[in-house]
Amino acid sequence: MLVVALGCSGQPGPKLAKVTGTVKLDGVPVEGAGLEFIADAGGVAYGKSGAGGQYYMSFGSSRTGAIVGRNVVRITAGDRVTVGDKKFESKEIFPKKYNANSELVVDVTAGNNRFDFNCESGGFKGVSTASRGGN
Repeated sequence: MLVVALGCSGQPGPKLAKVTGTVKLDGVPVEGAGLEFIADAGGVAYGKSGAGGQYYMSFGSSRTGAIVGRNVVRITAGDRVTVGDKKFESKEIFPKKYNANSELVVDVTAGNNRFDFNCESGGFKGVSTASRGGN
């Protein structure tokens, strides 16, 4: 009877593992960066960096973690990000190699995973992500 109860209480969906870490840009922690872990197996986990650039990943509305296996990582500026004492609104501060053309790949394994992302701007000045209207 106990085995049946435990078998029915498991959460449906792919196998997940805990994923945490930090996001920095040019060595400075980023607050408000959005992260996506896009699994080769299908499915996407989401995270957002908080104070000190720390993040954790979530899958759906009620599960934490990212899908076990190979994941492409995308890091973007949200509507508002803070890098040190500088605040940016509606501006992508991460070069495309971290998002649209991401070169970041991680292997999520069972258990606890920590991935720190030390992104470099490489002279990238950032681009506006919000339309200002007009032509």
